[in-house]
Amino acid sequence: MFDGFSRKIDYLRLSVTDRCNFFCMYCRTKDLYYERIDQLSKEEIFRIISAFKKLGIQKLRITGGEPFLRDDIFEIIEFAHSIGIENINITTNGWLDTEKIKKVIKSPLKSVNISLDTLDKEKYRSVTGIDGLDKVLTAIDELREHKRVKINTVLIRSVNLDEIEDLISFAKKSNIIIRFIELMPIGIANQIFEDEFVSKDEVIKRFKGIKEVSTKEVSAAKYYYVEDFDYTVGFISSVSDHFCKTCNKVRVSSTGVLYNCLFDKNGLELREFLDDEDLLLKKIEDFVKKKKLIRSLKSDMPMFKIGG
Repeated sequence: MFDGFSRKIDYLRLSVTDRCNFFCMYCRTKDLYYERIDQLSKEEIFRIISAFKKLGIQKLRITGGEPFLRDDIFEIIEFAHSIGIENINITTNGWLDTEKIKKVIKSPLKSVNISLDTLDKEKYRSVTGIDGLDKVLTAIDELREHKRVKINTVLIRSVNLDEIEDLISFAKKSNIIIRFIELMPIGIANQIFEDEFVSKDEVIKRFKGIKEVSTKEVSAAKYYYVEDFDYTVGFISSVSDHFCKTCNKVRVSSTGVLYNCLFDKNGLELREFLDDEDLLLKKIEDFVKKKKLIRSLKSDMPMFKIGG
């Protein structure tokens, strides 16, 4: 499937819920916590995944909210694998009990991205609203032996600018991938963006020996070898160095709305066409062809409504 600028769209980010048990300072506040009664059913998700598979989607990332809050999350993962999608990944806050960790290890998931913005327990509680650092670190430690684990660290000036070196050291010691992500002006993050934004270049300048390394995978992240640590780290710089021209992804929200971009306000209501697969495929293709080359990188829509 191609958009109007001949970009091959082969990556679907699918939000399976907008619920979350964390209240991260750049995503949601406690008054925005609620359970949507209109989130996609398992059967609706199966139809959507099937449609995108037929349209050439090769990579699936399951997001939320917190996807592991769904009781049927592993059925969704297994279904995607059963129809031939091999590159299945998930993004989670890492609040996983022993039983879920065992199921993740046995699942066909290719990688697990875990949010980790600080290694300090008090700052972690301040950022997330949860006293959960130890539990998340345990999950990382148990999963890294069996799955490709990536850490997603949102750069926040008052939280972790003084922890960059510690976070890289932690990633190296654990032999996992770390990506530093620029804070994006989306939803409630707009309220802190001006004071808390840290650019990729500001971080890179901290190191004397650093050079970009190439990867075969089409990704939003750029990777750099940091000589000081003898380790490679990633940066997702959506604001200072956006990657619109090479974007290969689309998103579906937990209520079944297809968006061409994280910053879009208008989408396609897929639920209206789920009973007619041929029409569904055509509607998706026609909508994706309208995907723009460059977007205005600001949105008032909460990130959890469109999928993180």
